[in-house]
Amino acid sequence: MPQGNNLPDLSIVILSWNCKELLLNCLNSVHGKIRGIESEIILVDNGSNDGTVQMIEGLFPNICLIKNNVNKGVARARNQAIRKSNGRYVLLLDADTEILSENMKELIHYMDRNQDVGILGCSMFNGDDEFYPAARTFPKPIDVIVRRLSHHGLFTNSDVLIKHHLSNQNAEFPMDVDYVIGAFQLVRKESIDRVGLLDEKMFYGFEDADYCARMKKQGYKIQYHPSFSIRHYVQGITRKNILNRMFFTHIKSYLRFIIKFYFQPYKNAI
Repeated sequence: MPQGNNLPDLSIVILSWNCKELLLNCLNSVHGKIRGIESEIILVDNGSNDGTVQMIEGLFPNICLIKNNVNKGVARARNQAIRKSNGRYVLLLDADTEILSENMKELIHYMDRNQDVGILGCSMFNGDDEFYPAARTFPKPIDVIVRRLSHHGLFTNSDVLIKHHLSNQNAEFPMDVDYVIGAFQLVRKESIDRVGLLDEKMFYGFEDADYCARMKKQGYKIQYHPSFSIRHYVQGITRKNILNRMFFTHIKSYLRFIIKFYFQPYKNAI
């Protein structure tokens, strides 16, 4: 945490919604693995009813806690935290993640040396310690369809997914990509000031791809850094039932994404 009047190097932004145990695991990993960096944690709770707020107030009194009465969605809630952030870099981190690496300071130094990088992602593993694709190409409709079908056991080894997930890339060093998923996005504060906040009309899903596309349009690079890793306990809210309410919210966000970047003046970003 920052001391005195010193501004932190890193603002860690976490959004929670009825995931108390996963959040506790995430926060313990942050406190245990991110060392030697002046940092602050800003947590936005989106109307949880599982005791999350009480847990944070009892166990983590130094966390800046924003309490929403209702679920305001991913982009809007994260923007609340970003507005309060003081760090030179903002780390957008999902509550269902666990920090595995201890070299966050190296990522900060890397961003300091590479001023043209707007957003940096990292390698990920799922709860079964299987590699999880964190860097991807911008999602075309066929990518979205095949990925959704793969959640139900279909086309799991499709060439479409291999290309979309960059599974044919053997990344040993940082590389330029289209976008990195929002479970872990290390964002340069200067780029936020220039590009703006997340699109609040995207309630859930694709706000991460949208943000990367907007960053690229302004001349920033989006990079994937494989030397830092996290575990992502993917909750899969939209996977449990292919026709649930969140699924349609997800698709609505995607339709906004393709309209903005394929059919509007912004389309040159992709």
